Amino acid sequence: LKPFMLRRVKRDVENEMAEKIEHEVKCVMSPRQKEYYSLIRGKISLSDLLDQKMQGRALNEKKMSHLMNLVMQFRKVCNHPDIFERQDYS
Repeated sequence: LKPFMLRRVKRDVENEMAEKIEHEVKCVMSPRQKEYYSLIRGKISLSDLLDQKMQGRALNEKKMSHLMNLVMQFRKVCNHPDIFERQDYS
């Protein structure tokens, strides 16, 4: 079986590949996405972040983690709004 197998090395494949082309597609958020976005945006205190930066203090690990979580929430709102839990009212 070995003589019939083709083996390609990663560096050879990378050189043979075409350049990646990225396309940006802008679209308007749905009303539900806008609502989620505004709710999450209300949790951010930009003045606190800017005050610490102006005073020359770095963000502590807890605040940086909180900020990164918010960034992920924004990405979920834009890309996958159905990920958020829905409350079923019975």
